[in-house]
Amino acid sequence: MSAAAPLSSLPQSDLRRADLRASDAEREATVARLHQALGDGFLDLDETDQRVAAAYAARHLSELEPLTADIPRRPGSGTTAPAWSDVWISAVWRSRVTLLGDAPEKPTARQCRTAAVLAVLVVLWLVVCFVLGAVL
Repeated sequence: MSAAAPLSSLPQSDLRRADLRASDAEREATVARLHQALGDGFLDLDETDQRVAAAYAARHLSELEPLTADIPRRPGSGTTAPAWSDVWISAVWRSRVTLLGDAPEKPTARQCRTAAVLAVLVVLWLVVCFVLGAVL
């Protein structure tokens, strides 16, 4: 068994990123990508389990890269939460459809403001009822 050469004695071309040791964060990022691929339907449960086990057992980046090489990258595939305005529009939309039936277009800004005022009034009414002891 030969001793490994120190990193400083190796030429730069041999010091590839893939030969570096994998960090816990890199393993976790790979596992998150595998779970996203499972959710998107690119992998089945058994294959995901095998790849997740291999990701946690990986010591080098070169062992992590093949685990996600055949999974297509989606542009902007981060886990970002929707903006509050989008959440509010969705809530108004769902309320409108529930109360009025099928609605052909998204709610307007005026409808969103009206819904906000009504929501504030309902909360205010509930607080007053609670304080007065007349909770429904």
